[in-house]
Amino acid sequence: MSHTGIDPDVRKAIMESVDRFCREQLGPRAQQIDDDGVFPMELYHQFADLGIFGLWVPEEDGGVGLDLIAPLKISERLARHNVAFAISVSNCGDCIAPIVANGSEEVKALYLPQILSGEMVPAFCLSEPAGGSDVAAMTSTAVRDGDDYILNGRKMWITSAPVAGVFVVFAKTDPAAGHKGITAFVVPRDAEGLSVGAPERLLGLHSSPTAEVSFTNVRVPVGNRLGEEGTGFRLAMITMDEARVNIACCALGAAATAVETAVEYSRERKQFGVPIIDHQGLGFEVADLVTGLATARAIVGNAVQAMAEGKGRLPGVYAAMAKKVASDFAMEAAVTATQVLGGYGLTRSYPTARLMRDCKALQIFEGTNEIQKWIISRELARNGLDLLEMDDLLA
Repeated sequence: MSHTGIDPDVRKAIMESVDRFCREQLGPRAQQIDDDGVFPMELYHQFADLGIFGLWVPEEDGGVGLDLIAPLKISERLARHNVAFAISVSNCGDCIAPIVANGSEEVKALYLPQILSGEMVPAFCLSEPAGGSDVAAMTSTAVRDGDDYILNGRKMWITSAPVAGVFVVFAKTDPAAGHKGITAFVVPRDAEGLSVGAPERLLGLHSSPTAEVSFTNVRVPVGNRLGEEGTGFRLAMITMDEARVNIACCALGAAATAVETAVEYSRERKQFGVPIIDHQGLGFEVADLVTGLATARAIVGNAVQAMAEGKGRLPGVYAAMAKKVASDFAMEAAVTATQVLGGYGLTRSYPTARLMRDCKALQIFEGTNEIQKWIISRELARNGLDLLEMDDLLA
């Protein structure tokens, strides 16, 4: 998707409103919504009222204007306070992008206003029980029947499914064509034959509900198709590249909170008459954390630049590297920060225990980190280091 970018002053104003929301609304309730384990619909509506979801939508379709930077910054800011809420917000962007890119004027007019207002939560249905990262292996089908398609299949691990009012669904219109036979559709929740399973009880992300979605002879009007038949795979991959950078930014936010908590605690907590940061073993641990955060920020910055330039496969490879490095470091930072705090790190008094549970999901969402390594190694096998322009790193 092309990102024209919004006026810097508008972006600054938006970020100020997000920071105020985090300070006054999300931050004070971050632990409570995790304890409740329920999607915070009221908080979601308050966030939507800021007009933030319009950053994924052109002005002519009722949005603020397409922007790459602001949504990534927002993911990072939200994740500093509550990773689950950041995931819920970024998931909305994942769903909006295919509708904006390939939806008919009628589909956009029907669904975008409700999504932008927060009235309707969307869900992105790609993964299946036997085909997660292997998108081409999906078995869901959509068979043309006059002015409709008959949709059958199961989707797993669907973020926001229990509270969603509309689903962006990928299915095969030509099973014999492999990934070239995948097509995307918009399906309302009240469609006959669509059912949502009970929320999964996950290790973390307690306020971001996930569930299975099943389709049994669901009739979908041809007008709800996103683009032409067979264009769904490319649409999914473009969306996934941006989603991976979004996850990387969520990881940066979570890691920043873990690092900040560890540094502040180690400067205040005294053992043997001095702050524990003055003990070399622990001081070096904290130094590694800060260095790791700076490293992760740098590689995410490279990915954002690659996406902004849009050169062939470069954005996808850098998105994979950013997602892997940032989410791995977020998990490491959460574990190390918990260790620095000792017993306090296991309590609700600090965010570290929650971060340990939440950050694990970041290594799995939007393709496991093993899949990210596969993407990188496959590109190296094809083109060596040429794509990454390694000679220009110090230019």
